[in-house]
Amino acid sequence: MHEFYFRNQKKVDMILFVALVAITAILFFRVLFPFLSPFFFGLIIALLMEPLVKFFVNRFKFKRWIASLLCLAIFLAAMGSLGVWLVNTLARQVIAFEESAPAHVEEIVTRLEEANQWLDGFGERVLPANVQIPNIEEMALSIVSTLISGFGGDQGIQAVTNVVDFFINLVLAFVSAYFFMADRKRIFRTVRDALPKWVRNQADKSKAGLTRALGGYFRAQGILMAVVAIISISGLLIMRNPYALLLGLLFAVLDFLPILGPTLILLPWALISLVMGDIQQAIGLTVIFGVITVTRQVLQPKILGAQMGAHPLASLMSIFIGFRIFGLLGFIIGPTLLMIFIAIHEANFSKTT
Repeated sequence: MHEFYFRNQKKVDMILFVALVAITAILFFRVLFPFLSPFFFGLIIALLMEPLVKFFVNRFKFKRWIASLLCLAIFLAAMGSLGVWLVNTLARQVIAFEESAPAHVEEIVTRLEEANQWLDGFGERVLPANVQIPNIEEMALSIVSTLISGFGGDQGIQAVTNVVDFFINLVLAFVSAYFFMADRKRIFRTVRDALPKWVRNQADKSKAGLTRALGGYFRAQGILMAVVAIISISGLLIMRNPYALLLGLLFAVLDFLPILGPTLILLPWALISLVMGDIQQAIGLTVIFGVITVTRQVLQPKILGAQMGAHPLASLMSIFIGFRIFGLLGFIIGPTLLMIFIAIHEANFSKTT
């Protein structure tokens, strides 16, 4: 056994390291993520802010903790401004909807009555006499009452609990982001020293390739975000929306987050427009959403593959398998694991092939 290991040490170590990374990722995102999610997102924020932190440290000679605090303040100000804008926009839409709700309810009732009359006439002409056609108006009222009753009681308490939990996680994410930025070297060194020696060796060998692959991944996401921005801004300009540029950039930023994406705004906006009777706007928003979705799904494997050095088929498989294992987060986790595996393989065999 020992002889086999020493003869094939490089391959065995690589396979074991790949298996360890895969098992760790699955355990983390399937078991530990609900408990560690704020710290995970804090780490993501810290990594995104790292170039800005380095800029302040190198250019203005700030101490790292001051640069980290300043970068976090900039991030919070940007997110806060965006949040205020979203809340104000949503509040205006809700107020407008409330003012026009009676007219829309009356129109909906009229349409339901007309549909019932048509169905009754159709049933009398076509269906046997003993076949009863359900009343659409009664069915709609039943569905609405069920949804309202379902949201009350325990569901309402759960919703309040989720809101409180969200804000607690948000605070923890920002606090942990500061510590990850301010004490980055110390934290990473502590984690590295706690790893077994062969794991450290594999990680050190793969570091350069992984850094290059991560750079390629973010370049690919930047290209995709630019495509989404162009599609969104063009579509909104055609619709003569006065906030086309701002909304297009917002959709591009949201597109980086697969759990949210432009769906978070486009589909509810289209639904509200439909209910309020603005059919043209509802169709336009739905078309923009459809074009963004199709374009991204077609381009994503090819762009990711080109930037990461992987075949488009491998990128597509990583996205699909990641989605199957991790759900929506798999759209990020899958390509990330693929990058890690490519970096490990190149570190072990690029010099020998």
